[in-house]
Amino acid sequence: MRPVVAKLGGNALASLPDALALAGGGRPLVLVHGGGAQISALMRRRGIEPRFVAGRRCTDLPSLACVRTALAGVSDELAAAIATAGMRARALRVGEALVAERVPELGLVGSITVVERAPFAAAWSEGAVPLVAPIARDGSGNRYLNVNADDVAAAVASALGADELVFLSDVPGVLAADGSVIAEISASAPPVVSGGMVPKLAACGAAVAAGVGRVRIGAGTVVTP
Repeated sequence: MRPVVAKLGGNALASLPDALALAGGGRPLVLVHGGGAQISALMRRRGIEPRFVAGRRCTDLPSLACVRTALAGVSDELAAAIATAGMRARALRVGEALVAERVPELGLVGSITVVERAPFAAAWSEGAVPLVAPIARDGSGNRYLNVNADDVAAAVASALGADELVFLSDVPGVLAADGSVIAEISASAPPVVSGGMVPKLAACGAAVAAGVGRVRIGAGTVVTP
């Protein structure tokens, strides 16, 4: 059975019940999470002003330390909540499954080049849900790189041959100019978007091109079958 990959954004804990419901029918599930708000808040507490280019976070060494700390906290919260829901989670170690090449203009930011399947298979064999934070190791294995979580979700879904990729967040979906939700988007003619929706739509297009069966964006109550 082909897996389903869910990316949790916004308030990840609030989206978690809808994400876990996607495993209905015995489908293997992978959860990818971000932590943008937590990262930015920690950076500001440490006197670092967040900076973004086309929705992607510019990252230097002090920023990367904030990224790793904040994401570890989100992983712990999600793992505890999954256990409370009666399921098991296996948080993949930093860089365990993801390899990336550096995007120099953004600093210590990576673009995924390899997704190693073995850690996911190992988690499923234990009856656990793989939980993935968006940090990869570089090809040398000597450096960690921050990666946009939407890009990670698309890369994981593509590598695992996912039946479905779902982006869950606290917004209802991609919005038109009048504020209404766009029900269907063509990869050949995507709408004009800004901010974090730019990498999200790019990730959607990449996943579809790689053979992922279906990609959906929205709040949990909208996208859960």
